[in-house]
Amino acid sequence: MSVMLDLIGSLVIAGFVILMGLRLNETISGSADASMAGLNVQESMSEVVRWIESDFRKAGFDVPDPTQTIVLADTSHIKFLADIDHNGHVETVDWYLGPALSTVPNPNVRLLYRSVTDSTGSVLGGGPMGFLVTQFQLKYFQQFGDSVRPLDATNYNKIWVIEIALRVESPYKVQDVVNTDNTQYAASFWKQTRLASRNIKRHG
Repeated sequence: MSVMLDLIGSLVIAGFVILMGLRLNETISGSADASMAGLNVQESMSEVVRWIESDFRKAGFDVPDPTQTIVLADTSHIKFLADIDHNGHVETVDWYLGPALSTVPNPNVRLLYRSVTDSTGSVLGGGPMGFLVTQFQLKYFQQFGDSVRPLDATNYNKIWVIEIALRVESPYKVQDVVNTDNTQYAASFWKQTRLASRNIKRHG
């Protein structure tokens, strides 16, 4: 009888050990997935920020009338003029947020688009940037901080600085690094509160 009890006890203990091992393996695997997703999101954020800062700081470069630099200003769409590639010709640079994607589990992600066209409307480059963005929010301000209403073309020549809020998320949920029982989307947030191009004419 005692042999049977010892055998049953051993099996129970072995079962607990196996369950603990499986749980530990799951935690380690989830942590590795979370770390990789976080790294991918950070790298995507770094890359798209470099593109944004490079383009936006060139706004108005070599434009004959800098007050006409901004062609369209919306909350998630901006179009401006610049000699973007320093070739002596002014191009139109277009940044905007596309529709929500239905091909990935994260229902909030969208593609961020960038396009460059010449004076005839021919597309010189750009397209979807390949970054999964959930927020691309633009705000516009005059020289002394007064806001400019989006889509108010009569005030585009008053825009001096642009505020940009950007959020990049992973397409899949991963293990929460704090509470390992929960899952969430890996995310990275960036905000530039005063992005100004020195090429746009300042208004007093």
